[in-house]
Amino acid sequence: ESIGSHRLDNDVTSSPNSRRQLQMLEKFGLSQHTAHLNFEIYNGETGETLLSLGDENEANPLNNLVDSRAPRNAHGRETAFFFHIRKSKGGAVKNIMTHCFNLRRAEKRTSPESLTFVDGVLNIDTQTLAGLKKAQETNLVDSGMVDVIVSSYFFEGMMLFNPTHQGRAFTFLPHPVYQTESLYRSLKKRYPDSFRRTDISEWVQSDAFTDNWVVRSLINQHSGELTEDHLVVAKIILAQKFVVGISQYPKETLKRLVMYYGWNEVNGKGFECMNHFLNLENDEDVQFEGKIERGSERWNLLSTVNKYDMDLYYYSLQLFAKQGSTLFGRPYVDKDGVPIDFAKLKAQKDKEKLEAFLNSFHAGDE
Repeated sequence: ESIGSHRLDNDVTSSPNSRRQLQMLEKFGLSQHTAHLNFEIYNGETGETLLSLGDENEANPLNNLVDSRAPRNAHGRETAFFFHIRKSKGGAVKNIMTHCFNLRRAEKRTSPESLTFVDGVLNIDTQTLAGLKKAQETNLVDSGMVDVIVSSYFFEGMMLFNPTHQGRAFTFLPHPVYQTESLYRSLKKRYPDSFRRTDISEWVQSDAFTDNWVVRSLINQHSGELTEDHLVVAKIILAQKFVVGISQYPKETLKRLVMYYGWNEVNGKGFECMNHFLNLENDEDVQFEGKIERGSERWNLLSTVNKYDMDLYYYSLQLFAKQGSTLFGRPYVDKDGVPIDFAKLKAQKDKEKLEAFLNSFHAGDE
């Protein structure tokens, strides 16, 4: 059987759970949109529904992940789940978890894969579908051999867990334009012949490029057109199930993760070690600012192609600020750590709107 992605029913009023779903949307400030939270696993060849996973159903795969604000181990055992988004400082984060906090994780180090540790890492590849299948067959999560699951496959990675041994998820979100640029440069370096005559503008408009990769990963829809409803579901999953990190703010994100998961530093030098890996110049993921100029034709093209990921990224910035207060008791602060005065910001915006309105009259007089 071929397992397809889940489907979304856009007619929210037809669902018996519509009131609850609308309440969830409203809870996250998303009441202007409607969407179902239901997954359907279906045969990709025949279209036959194999399993319907409504959000009231215990079999819903989202129940394999604990809500981010839930108490630790409230429903049984838990293991950290790092949803690794491409080009989001993932290499540095993995090194930090292994070397600075002595966290056991899985990654293919030698062939063939095996349930043995190589340089402190379990030699199972959780970055491929075949490796994830092997991890599931060996009951990796329940084995206690790892402290964190790392995978770029959100849905399949989530299926390693279950309602009695849940995953507690976190991720680092990169700016979609810089992420796309970094991925292009990396692929061009790895496959120079294939990319010699293909610039980034051509690449992102070709079939070889997957647009809105983060949204697609969260809702498990890797092909076809996306809609605002898909974006809404992705936002809800991010808000409910993740401690949200931002690639632009790696130190603050890592400090939160240490607090949240209770990670213990190696030799009391966790943050010194952390800074070492973040500052490594040869780590491709460390560089945040790209070379594409903001507001340029290329910038606008990449933003448009990834419009849903752009929206999700800006929403993640809001979540990052809110979680700083709700989960970590930190005030809302700007990038320099200065508390944000929202009343002052609103007043400034109102003033700017008024000035723009008045200037429009002056422009008409000229």
